[in-house]
Amino acid sequence: MRSIQKILSESHKWAESYRKLEIFQVCRGIRLENCVYIISGPPGVGKSTVSKELAYSFDKSAVIEGDMIYLMIKGGLVAPWEDDGFYMDLFWDNIISLTNNFLDRGITVVIEYVIFEDQLKKIAAVLKEKRIKLKYCVLMAQEETLKDRDSSRKEIERTGDLSIQARNEFLAKNSEKHHFLFTDDLDVKETVNIIKTSNQFLISEQ
Repeated sequence: MRSIQKILSESHKWAESYRKLEIFQVCRGIRLENCVYIISGPPGVGKSTVSKELAYSFDKSAVIEGDMIYLMIKGGLVAPWEDDGFYMDLFWDNIISLTNNFLDRGITVVIEYVIFEDQLKKIAAVLKEKRIKLKYCVLMAQEETLKDRDSSRKEIERTGDLSIQARNEFLAKNSEKHHFLFTDDLDVKETVNIIKTSNQFLISEQ
């Protein structure tokens, strides 16, 4: 068991490092947005477009694309809905590690992936310790809107019935409906503005 003196010493070193980081950010003119954004929703609803527009609205920002993180696995890869928890647990460890790296350098983080409400606990707990807020926005649209948007895409990019199935799954699984944002009558800039300014997307545990 570590001694109390050693624990206190490590805590002091961490606090000093954090203070130096804040001074560095101020000197460089870096304003850390005290919030991480998770943009979720069914395939084809516009997560990538909204996430990039949201990220570009900050001085320093990064978009973490969940698909790219999950698909880093090659040998042994299984679909997320077929995973027994092993790969999704690794997925969240990687997401959190990247998020921490960006935050420590004063970079606002936007995470884009199909993420359900019950999958937020791990990252919410980490951010709570760092006193960073978490906004979780599920982009939604009526079925006809999703079908129209899908038909306007290149054939290779179309999601077909998968988008409607995922929409129904979000409606069934997510109990906190105030995290939904229906975008049928919104353009991208309007959508981003609502996400940035509304507190309805804040995770209540924080």
